[in-house]
Amino acid sequence: MTTRGWTLALVSASLVAMGWQSHWPELTALGAAGLAAIVAILISLASRPRGTLTVDQGSMRVVRTHPASVRVGLSGARRGARGVRLVEGDPLQPSGSMPISRHQLTSSTTLRFPLDTSTRGQRPIGPFTLLQGDPWGMVSRVVDRTEGGLITVHPRVFPVRRSLAAHRIVSDSETADRRLGDMHFHALRDYVMGDEPRMVHWRSSARAGHLVVRQNLAATASGTTVVIDTDVTAYGSDQQFGHRWLPERFENAIEVIASIVASLPKSSGQVHLTTTAAGSSVTSSAPGAINGLLDRLAVVDSSPPLEVVAEQMVSLVRSTRCSRLIVVTGTPSRALVRAVAAASRVVPGALVFRVGSSQRTPLELLRVVDIDSAEELV
Repeated sequence: MTTRGWTLALVSASLVAMGWQSHWPELTALGAAGLAAIVAILISLASRPRGTLTVDQGSMRVVRTHPASVRVGLSGARRGARGVRLVEGDPLQPSGSMPISRHQLTSSTTLRFPLDTSTRGQRPIGPFTLLQGDPWGMVSRVVDRTEGGLITVHPRVFPVRRSLAAHRIVSDSETADRRLGDMHFHALRDYVMGDEPRMVHWRSSARAGHLVVRQNLAATASGTTVVIDTDVTAYGSDQQFGHRWLPERFENAIEVIASIVASLPKSSGQVHLTTTAAGSSVTSSAPGAINGLLDRLAVVDSSPPLEVVAEQMVSLVRSTRCSRLIVVTGTPSRALVRAVAAASRVVPGALVFRVGSSQRTPLELLRVVDIDSAEELV
């Protein structure tokens, strides 16, 4: 029995003794009713269950607000037991509980334990415990216990309409690539058997007295750098007396950036993801391989203004050697606007997404897309 059950038994026995000695039949009946309830519970749970728990998935990736469950295997169970349930976390204070009906107690079955996906992030799940007990918590028996795993709740990803992806995100950067040159003429070298005749530089060959060819290398600037503004003041209400922090607005910005990185074509080159927080690392991934980027976005959190370093934008685009820059923000600070404007002189393909901003004034020297949520990208 649990502490609650023993407490009820001792109190009931004391009431019976006090009522008997004081010739108070009502008090005696009250104590007897408590003892009878405990006896009835013990009789109903006389059939002890058995079974072995296993978790099929050690780690999971799910999408925010989408229904998800973890598969827990139950083997070696015995039919007929009552009051069996599967709980997550501490059996005394479980974070979740799922009743198991008698017909589910078979020799081998798979249980689906529902998970909370309302909040983006990365957190442990489990451990899971198979318990037998009554609804009032008087009796509780641990049948088996197994460790859980790790769940990563990704932001939602929406498909980006072709017109926006082609004309705003990709085409401008491709123009920048052509301006920089898809192939750079770096040097001349001697002709080697097998070189294409069209690569011969005839004027230099005439001066050198032998054939020389142009050596063209691919442009050094390529790929996309995506930056999420984590400044907490960028995601408040734009109204004069509004809230200083709107969590759902920040979540909308995360979903916008997740949809953008998922929509980049394979021809866009490597994708680099980072934030404006001080000391933020850069997560790089090949186009199309977005799980690593979504894992990073799952754990991105807002930062106070003193921990935001927008001035690193120029050094960021130089270190990533990107040909396009995409910044997602709410209502950007002046420091961020100046930093992106300076970076746009290095990377011509710079684009700013303002999410949920009611102040849709143009930003000098910057191309801006104003949206309220990622659903408008569809």
